[in-house]
Amino acid sequence: MKKRTFLLDTHALIFWDAKVFVSDKFIQFLDAQDQKGTLHVSSVSFWEIALLVKKGRVEISDMHAWKNEILDYTHIRLIDPSTSEMIDSTLLTDHHKDPFDRLLIAQAKNRGMILVTKDRLIEQYCVPTFWL
Repeated sequence: MKKRTFLLDTHALIFWDAKVFVSDKFIQFLDAQDQKGTLHVSSVSFWEIALLVKKGRVEISDMHAWKNEILDYTHIRLIDPSTSEMIDSTLLTDHHKDPFDRLLIAQAKNRGMILVTKDRLIEQYCVPTFWL
């Protein structure tokens, strides 16, 4: 049986790290998945977060230090989008306009991952999602 793997949507990464806007049960679930080595984050999520910081929508004083801390002190696996995934993201139906989310959908679909997201629009794509 194949091990379930999870791709964190950008907001899921922020909420889990800050322990805000998610239940203790959800944090415990993600902590357990982290220990199992089943959590992944796309490199594009760090780009999206840096843009949110620049716009003042997220407060992180040192983006590089925050990214390094996440990657150094968790078992999260960083994945880069392939060229095919980038192209596939543009071929998705236009339910969702956010290019970052579209790329995460393509990555999750291509790699057989469960996308951890509270974004209900993503449910319109044939990709498994999870939110607790």
